[in-house]
Amino acid sequence: MKIKRNINREINKLRLKHAVGDDLFVRFLLGKNGNEKVLEDMVNAALSDFNFEEVKDLEIIDPYNLSENIDLKESIIDIKAKTKDNKTVIIEIQLCGNMDFLKRIFYYISKNIVNELKEGEDYKQLSGIISINLLNFNLDFGDEGKPHRCFKLIDTKNHNVDLDFIQMHVIEAKRFIEIIEKSTLDELKKNKLLTWMKFFTTKNLKSIEKELKEANPIMTKVIEEYKRFTSDDKLMRAYDARDAFLVGQKIMLDRERKEGIKEGMEKGIKRGIKKGKLEGIKDEKYSIAKSMKKDGADINLISKYTGLSIEEINKL
Repeated sequence: MKIKRNINREINKLRLKHAVGDDLFVRFLLGKNGNEKVLEDMVNAALSDFNFEEVKDLEIIDPYNLSENIDLKESIIDIKAKTKDNKTVIIEIQLCGNMDFLKRIFYYISKNIVNELKEGEDYKQLSGIISINLLNFNLDFGDEGKPHRCFKLIDTKNHNVDLDFIQMHVIEAKRFIEIIEKSTLDELKKNKLLTWMKFFTTKNLKSIEKELKEANPIMTKVIEEYKRFTSDDKLMRAYDARDAFLVGQKIMLDRERKEGIKEGMEKGIKRGIKKGKLEGIKDEKYSIAKSMKKDGADINLISKYTGLSIEEINKL
């Protein structure tokens, strides 16, 4: 029985894709009571990448609860926390999407700002918001593509002047893969965000486990949580159900996309045929008008029988 359990655990580890590809696991890892230091390390890794002030003593709001997450239908998760000085930290994982996702980020930030302040309360009570968005797809900003961007309210003439009310971090995990492959242990030690991206994107955790633990001490706890997740049958059943939903959703979206393309092509062909017919009729009218004009027919008579204007006939 023990051997069977061990085999099942190894199979479970293989079933779980790279961590950033599973929102249920990330919510378990960063949103669970007792994992505040893990969440804090992840947040500070992003902040340190831009030399921002780090946060301390994070309190997780609405901690992870399996029964509430089993039926999670959105491909996005919310992890919300408060800092000691009352700043709000939001972590969101998005598995697929496009540039419209940025509008969704603004919506969540705006909603949190509104919810923070009740009508009639002093605006001084508003705290800053740090939004960290971990994407499993690449956005197109029309440049060379940066793996980590941060948007703030800045003076458009003097970028050194900004309003530190909002930080909106966009981390595109896939863009880190090539960087990570070339990173040395010393570089991983200096930049904790690289250790997180290496953990989130690896498909073979065992091969980099020792390196991650040496580069970033919190990875010992992170890897323990990963092993706990993959060893828990109930959690893995929830993972399988969630994975099946996401696969089904992807198939449905692909089918809708293909049907949309097909419908668009059919409409395009119909429009092309219609346009071709109209152009053919018009060419025929010009041909008749030319012949009538050559034979000396009255211009008004030509216009009557071809439907062309006097101006058009004169140009022939």
